Order: sequence, then C-alpha cells, then structure tokens
Amino acid sequence: MRTCGTIGEPLMRADRDVIPARVLEAYGFELQTFERATSGLINQTWIIETKSSKRYVLQQLHAMIGPDVTRHIQAVTQRLQQQGLCSPALVQTAAGEYSVRVGEKSWRVLTYVPGDCFDILPNVEYAREAGQMLARFHTAGVDWEDLICLPVSTTHDISRYLEILQTALKNNTHHEDHAKVARFADEIFSFARTLPKGIANPPRMVHGDPKLSNVLFDPGGGAVCLVDLDTVGLMDLVWELGDAFRSWCNPYGEDTKDTTFSLEIFEQAVYGYATIGHRFISPEEIDGIVPAVLTIYTELAARFCADALLECYFGWDASQFSSCSSHNFVRAQGQMNAARDLLSKRTAAEQIVARVFSTTAT
Repeated sequence: MRTCGTIGEPLMRADRDVIPARVLEAYGFELQTFERATSGLINQTWIIETKSSKRYVLQQLHAMIGPDVTRHIQAVTQRLQQQGLCSPALVQTAAGEYSVRVGEKSWRVLTYVPGDCFDILPNVEYAREAGQMLARFHTAGVDWEDLICLPVSTTHDISRYLEILQTALKNNTHHEDHAKVARFADEIFSFARTLPKGIANPPRMVHGDPKLSNVLFDPGGGAVCLVDLDTVGLMDLVWELGDAFRSWCNPYGEDTKDTTFSLEIFEQAVYGYATIGHRFISPEEIDGIVPAVLTIYTELAARFCADALLECYFGWDASQFSSCSSHNFVRAQGQMNAARDLLSKRTAAEQIVARVFSTTAT
C-alpha cells in the first residue's frame, strides 16, 4: 500500500520538526494525527488529521513543482469535478493562496480522498479497474485544449535520457560504483538500439504519470480516481499507455531486480481501457502500445541508472537499501529485466491488444 502508519497515531517528533509551524498556521490547522506516504519519489507527503477530525493531504513540493503547476492543478481538478470524476482538490490558505513558501520549500494541501494505492496489484481484477479509470480520465480530457497550457513534465524522449546517462558516466568516474554501473549501462545502450521506431501521433490530454501507485482504489477493488496531478498535460497517448502498462504489469514492483511482464495482467488492463477507450483511440495508437511499453521500460532503466551515479533526482528507501545509488541501480535492473521479458512475449502481447480492441469495438 501507498502509506504507512495508522490514522490515530500521534504526530511524531520528527514530523513535527519537518512540518513548519508557519505552514500549519497558514491553513489554520491544529494537527492531531498523521500518516506518512512512502511510495512517492518526488514530493514528500503526509496524510494529516486535524483536531476538528478533518483529513487532508499535506505535501512538501520538489523544487521542480513551481507555482504555475499548482495553479494548473487547480484548473484541472475543477474541470474533472465538473465532468463528474472524483479528484483531490487544492485547499486554499486563509489568505486565498494555493501554496505556502517557507524558506526554500513550498508546501500545499489537498482534500483527502479515502482509498488505497498499491505498488503491486493485489490481483488481476484491479488491472481492469485501473484501465477503465485511465480511459475515463482520458475521455474527460478530450475537449480540454483550452485548458492545457503546460507541457507534460514527464515528456518521454529516450534519446535525451540516454544522453543524460552517457554524460553521467563521463562526469562521475570517481563514484565508487562507476564500473558496475558502466557495465550495466552498456546493456541499456545495446537494448535501446533494438527498439522499434515509434510513429508520432497528435497529442492528447493525459495524466502524465499513470503508474500503479497513482491509482486510488476503494476497499472492494474499484478504482476511485487518479492522484498526483502535477504532470497532467498534452502528450502522445501511446507514451501514457506504455507507462501505465509497464507499471501495472510488473507483478513484483520496482524495488527488486527480479521482475517480469505479466501477460495475464496486461490482458485485463488493456480490456479495461478498451471498454471505454475504443471510442476515441486511433489504429495508430493501438499499434503503438506494445512498442511504447518496451521503450519506456528502457527509458526508465536509463534514468534510474544515471541516478545511481548522480544521486540527485529520485528518492530512495533507507529501510531496504544502503544508499540512493544502490536503490536506483536495483530499479534500473528491474526495468531492464521486465523489458527483456516483454520482448520475449512481444508477439503474444500484440495479439492481445489486437484481439481486445477488435472485440470491444463491436
């Protein structure tokens, strides 16, 4: 699950020290209890409960999340709610602002939507639910061209990330794990040369980071909404679907190198998406799904591999790994192993996509 701790646990001293009093004062909050989210790699997140028994999501924002992104999220959540979709919404301060700046850090608060997020699917039925939720989100955004004015912050460009990895290798020869990382980077470069060339499609409104932990589920396994809307914007739909399926269809999660690509999960996820998505997805986008999954696995392997040397972008789990470098190296290995497994199953995966979309379109 996405969070640790339990509601009703007193706010720990470490968290009291991390959360500035000025932030709480700006929102008029008196804290009673908390949960700390553990899955996010970018923003630091707490689920808090005030003394008035109201729950909220409190976030300390990564430096790359600027005021424009926060204002954009407010516009996106309003549009989602107008179209009948559940979504967390930004909470204003007493002064009418949507974030608070304290020193070099910015903070914001969102409404709390009950539910659970997972790093690994509890069962394959969740994949179908997630697929349907993502398709509903995309359907809602079909006519949002007037609203979307920000580029997707996770724009997929594998050439760029391969260059970043190459530069990291060149500039960090002093790193104690450089030799190990360099050997693995050679495998990534070699695999990348075998990737199919994609066809550019007109951009659509997308979530931008549809990994499994950004899908909220109710206790019965129904998908409630998508969370973490910092990345919403215009992008080629195949990259959105590729990113979703590479996350959902890895049954072992991202914190192990021993990963695979599950065709059983993939079929359910594609079916869930196609039941709604067949109304707007193009034949070119359908054909691009499996190549996009392969490409994004490789792209993420390159990103994690680079951060095994740079140690400056992705967060890491100190309870399982000795360093940011070791955690990101395992992540890189996991992405590549899943890519290799999918490559061995590519024909079967493409047959699933073709069969499911042809069935749901009739």
